[in-house]
Amino acid sequence: AVHSFSRPAPSIALRSWPAMAACPYGRASICFPLAIPAQAALRALEAADGLPATVWEVVGYTTNKTRAAGADSLRVRLAQSVATPVLEQGAHLVAVRASDKRGWLLGLAGAKQSRSEGDTEAAEVVLLARPDEKLRAVMYLPEATLRELLPEGGAVELRVVRFLLPVQHDCPEQWLRDRLLKLANLVEEAYAGAAGPESSPEAVRIALEEAGLRLGVAPTQRPMPTLPADTGDRVSKEELGYWDEEMRLNTRCGASMDGEARLDYFMSHMPG
Repeated sequence: AVHSFSRPAPSIALRSWPAMAACPYGRASICFPLAIPAQAALRALEAADGLPATVWEVVGYTTNKTRAAGADSLRVRLAQSVATPVLEQGAHLVAVRASDKRGWLLGLAGAKQSRSEGDTEAAEVVLLARPDEKLRAVMYLPEATLRELLPEGGAVELRVVRFLLPVQHDCPEQWLRDRLLKLANLVEEAYAGAAGPESSPEAVRIALEEAGLRLGVAPTQRPMPTLPADTGDRVSKEELGYWDEEMRLNTRCGASMDGEARLDYFMSHMPG
């Protein structure tokens, strides 16, 4: 749907944008294979071409819950007035562009719930734009690259490509991991087999570079070895407790076991 705007976007004091943001090659881990074929990403961006764009302000990066799930993200809030909400509650496929770049990057966006009437619309976006060395797949951008490409306080443009799944509550980190994988799978199913010519690795490279990424280089500007996405200890004792609960009781997010017996009882206020 095309959104009508009640007034022009306000001016945002932009910080200095780097010419290119360093982006090391990536490899999705076996435990958390959050990636989609590069072909699907390019087809989805083609579908986004010409869609209306809105202006958002970068207000932060990865939340604790998303980090514990195994990903990194960008947090934004709407920076212009609109007649209707841009993102309905739930998960969306979006395209995001730095204000001074030509190209767009694909992302999975979760709309933040409004706590009260008049709250500014906000979202958390996992950008799928870090390629493997053969440029055949893209996984989530690391936070260091996000900070370099999209500095806090700057503006980004956002296009809504399609709605993916309704909002899901009462979900701790391990189920957020499952949900992100489900969202990525929906994108792959929708676009990997879409009609059109096969995208070459060079086409993938050009698309990512036009969006502002300098591939194969760490944010320190030194060559970066390709490491699994979940390198390091990112599993907390709390999350191991959820795994133990699931093995013993076979409970899933939203299952029938209610009450204080659930390990995630006190996390029921957290969005999915």
